[in-house]
Amino acid sequence: MGKVFDEEIITLKADFMKLGALVSQAVANAGQSFIDHDTKAAETVVTNDHEINHLQIHIEKRSFEMIALYQPVTGDLREVVGILKAVTDLERAGDHARNIARSTLDIKGEERIPEVESIIATMTKEVSQQYNESIDSYGEADEKKAKQTAQLFDKKIDQLYNDIAAPSYQAMAKHPDIVNSAIIYLNVAKDLGRISDYSTNICEWTVYLATGKIIELN
Repeated sequence: MGKVFDEEIITLKADFMKLGALVSQAVANAGQSFIDHDTKAAETVVTNDHEINHLQIHIEKRSFEMIALYQPVTGDLREVVGILKAVTDLERAGDHARNIARSTLDIKGEERIPEVESIIATMTKEVSQQYNESIDSYGEADEKKAKQTAQLFDKKIDQLYNDIAAPSYQAMAKHPDIVNSAIIYLNVAKDLGRISDYSTNICEWTVYLATGKIIELN
């Protein structure tokens, strides 16, 4: 396609990886804010969400412009389309990180269930690791790593969600004063589960980038 296109691709991918890093930070900080009951850190995650949205819009706009201007084919087209598709998953993962941060604010002053929060801490760690490995696989266009990452975390995250849901529902049934907290725990678990789903999507776009094949990994 030429030197100019190659330089544009390098810049576009750099922006994509920057967005990936911003979302990674949001996921980790939102989860930690919930575990630590840190409302200040949670407010920072919510405030910084606009930076994620702004960069996502920029990447999408530039991707469309490159397709229209250069009309890339085969591997070059996959580079642009892969980013165009995967950037939406990054932004949505960021939205769920923001939701977790808002849950940190919502649960302030409510009764807590320490054993549930311990499982949420474990789920947060696993989801953050899955997300980071998914982004790494995309940056390296590593089909094998993408498939391994999706396979490794899928059932593990589902089980952690169930481990949070069961005691939360039980607590609601036995202790009316814990209902608000239990609902928030369920919402956080759902948000973490959705981040995991978007990480799997990124792995699928990694396979597309490497092979040109669109597959489902879960």
